[in-house]
Amino acid sequence: MIPDIHLNDGLGYAGAPDPVECMLTDDEIRTLNRDLRILIASNGTLTRILGIVADDEIFVQILEQQVHETMPGTSGPEQPPDGRLLRRRILLRGRSSGHAYVAAESLIAMDLLPPAMTTSLTKTDCPIGEILAASRLETFKEAADVWVGPSPGWLAGSGCETPGAKTVGRRYRLISGGRPVMIITEYFLRNIFRDPS
Repeated sequence: MIPDIHLNDGLGYAGAPDPVECMLTDDEIRTLNRDLRILIASNGTLTRILGIVADDEIFVQILEQQVHETMPGTSGPEQPPDGRLLRRRILLRGRSSGHAYVAAESLIAMDLLPPAMTTSLTKTDCPIGEILAASRLETFKEAADVWVGPSPGWLAGSGCETPGAKTVGRRYRLISGGRPVMIITEYFLRNIFRDPS
């Protein structure tokens, strides 16, 4: 389980609290829509699995991408590593449907990754999972925390979620060489993952 420091703005640094209503137990996760359970349980490339579940080609829409020399307001053992950090906020959308299925926010320790990978992250709109697969960088994905809560405030202007709508979120860290290189928070937009009535 990821320590609570990652609940501050979702990325491990000071900011507004993440909108977590309640953490979900395994039993509560089992009550969610089947497609949503598959996506939450996936430990592979989310974009590929989402494409199969949604029966749609998935593309990345980058909403915000900024490189920071350091992330202010960090402290404690779980702070991001020193060096340049890339903050990336995206939507995973269906090419045919236009639906926004997943919103994601990532904090990436650029100086701990191979240069070709950081170039791909900053110069293309490729999904992170596909960039990782192509780079063949050996990583370990920690077990994710899963919760239900309102959609994050940064989605307000994207037009994909009504303000205050509840989402299912998950957060995990990717470790490479024994060091955290990414913290990824994914929001599964529930207006898409509802069982038909």
